Amino acid sequence: MLGERRGSVLIYVVWIVLLLSLFAVGVGSQALRTLNFSERLSEQLRAAYIARGALQVAALALEHDPTPAVDSMTDRWAEDPSLFLDHPLFGGSFRVTSGMTATGQPHYGLQDEERRINLNTAPEKVLERLLEAAGGLPQREASEVADAIADWRDEDTDERPHGAERFYYQSLREAYDCKDGPFENVEELLLVKGVTPEVYQKLEPWVTVYGSGRVNLNTAGAPVLRALELSEPGVAGFLLFRSGEDSVEGTSDDRQLVSIGNLQAELKAYVPAEDLARLAQLAQQQLLTVRSDAFRLQIQAQDHHSWSRMQAMGILDRKGHVKLWSER
Repeated sequence: MLGERRGSVLIYVVWIVLLLSLFAVGVGSQALRTLNFSERLSEQLRAAYIARGALQVAALALEHDPTPAVDSMTDRWAEDPSLFLDHPLFGGSFRVTSGMTATGQPHYGLQDEERRINLNTAPEKVLERLLEAAGGLPQREASEVADAIADWRDEDTDERPHGAERFYYQSLREAYDCKDGPFENVEELLLVKGVTPEVYQKLEPWVTVYGSGRVNLNTAGAPVLRALELSEPGVAGFLLFRSGEDSVEGTSDDRQLVSIGNLQAELKAYVPAEDLARLAQLAQQQLLTVRSDAFRLQIQAQDHHSWSRMQAMGILDRKGHVKLWSER
């Protein structure tokens, strides 16, 4: 009997040891997973700090801009690989890009928001022309969408001939109200009558809700110039003036406008008279400028200790205030 009891006790002990071992293995595995998660989180945090450090570098570049009254694509903030290409920071590095050069190489720098059409300040006719030039819409559809955009952003509930107010949006399957206020972000366009995802994708690179609300003639692209109702010869001539002797924008021989009040003298050899008259009209409406107030960064940050990477997008003003920040 004593031997049997001893045998039973031994079996119990073996089972207890086995269960404790399994428990220890489980706890150890959980601890290891927690440790790995903590390490990955720490790596991502380092990459995030590097990305946010890029904002500070960009803010300093804007603060030390030697010509803050005039902004063009030859400024250091717009193109400077020594500052924005693999810049070392916090044990890692970052790069800031803003589109491609004429030769297919990345621009290493910021992109000003004033090169885009501001959804909250642009006249309806400018919106209509942009919808044609960039959105690919025929004139009639472009006019209808421009009316809908104007109805969305204005404060009244009066519906334009081809626009949309509360009745239209409440009749949709997923009903919502008309904003009747300024756009807070470009993505709101997707809520506006007639703006399909396809139209939005074409329009997005040319519109903004940030900055002064004016168009910088030193940085605006061809679709924006067409939206300002310049003729095709006027757009071609304007870009020829801006690109300098080598006919390539973003190089050291580029020309720039230093004053909106001097458009006639600067452009008369390049732009037809009717286009100069149109620019003078827009200048009187306070819709043109030669400087920029808000700037966009596309950031790629990398922590060299772990090779953890992060992509981020930010918009900051000339004073260094961050208007938008998104990490992914």
